[in-house]
Amino acid sequence: MVKNLDSYLKYDAKNENVTIAVAMSGGVDSSTVAYMLKKQGYKVFGMTMRVWTSGSSCSTNIDLSDAKKVCDDLGIEHHMINLGDEFKNIVVDSFVNDYMEGRTPNPCMVCNRHIKFGRLVQSALSHGADFIATGHYAKIENGLLKIGDDPNKDQVYFLSQMRKENIKKLMFPIGELKKPRVRELAELLNIRVYAKKESQEICFVEDGKLGEFLNELTDGKATSEGDIVRTDGKVIGKHRGVSFYTIGQRKGLGISYPTPLYVIQIDSKKNRLVVGNNEELFSSYLIANKINLLGCEKIENLKNMKLKAKTRSRDKFHSCSIKVLENDKIKIDFIEEKVRAITPGQGVVLYNYDGEVMASGFIVK
Repeated sequence: MVKNLDSYLKYDAKNENVTIAVAMSGGVDSSTVAYMLKKQGYKVFGMTMRVWTSGSSCSTNIDLSDAKKVCDDLGIEHHMINLGDEFKNIVVDSFVNDYMEGRTPNPCMVCNRHIKFGRLVQSALSHGADFIATGHYAKIENGLLKIGDDPNKDQVYFLSQMRKENIKKLMFPIGELKKPRVRELAELLNIRVYAKKESQEICFVEDGKLGEFLNELTDGKATSEGDIVRTDGKVIGKHRGVSFYTIGQRKGLGISYPTPLYVIQIDSKKNRLVVGNNEELFSSYLIANKINLLGCEKIENLKNMKLKAKTRSRDKFHSCSIKVLENDKIKIDFIEEKVRAITPGQGVVLYNYDGEVMASGFIVK
């Protein structure tokens, strides 16, 4: 037995009366969770979402096969839930629309709210599950969503738009482990996918083919050329479609200039990119909408909390204060320093100083 991992496999007879559905992706994390929970004595079955994909070469088909094989190895039932139409309508269409409107979308946050921790949870409960477990690096403590113990994988950022009422039905069994330890545990358990590589960044788009994907789904509108302008309005080049760029981008602009230039603004209405120097990327505040409350009952309560924010999953924490605006929007003012490359369409997550998620939203400015 590998040192310090045996406790995660300890059998408890009391667990035999609890049924857990494991959201199986075909990767090492969810597969390890299924093995752990069965070893601990729970009644376990696997559930996998079949979602819309952009082509037959997408790795999703391989993942679905792996999920089924892992369940077969473990001797548990495996249920395939077809959510392709809903996924396309809710996640993919909004993803494409955001890009066309000059925003950089975060499809995982949308999926986790409506599909994975929406429809999949409902389906798992209808199949008799008491709880739903996933392979996310996150924790639930005192009824609140909290960052896991692996600082390199703050996945609660992506989970933060889930509905508050679903938290009580969720389990994150590997939230106290770091990724290398999970692989070590998976190898110990002889799980067939213990060495499998991380999944691709966007599950419905083949790696490196975002441009082709957007062009196909917009009938070529994604490649509508336009001007690249400096912040003073001077035209200095042409872009190949605003949907191919994001705030803070430097490489791939296709322009020559004496000093480094970065995308400062994506102006979809005028079909132009505004570029400037690095200092112009920093902002002292942002505006967010679609606020999802997890750690408080009313949006006004955020004003009285000591909070820190993240504007991307790998971002560091930024101390902030909150002002509530009209139409359920909030203004987040950064207290200690300005934040670089705040990107409309991306999520912003508010944590307390214990690492618990209080609220989240989507950046509009």
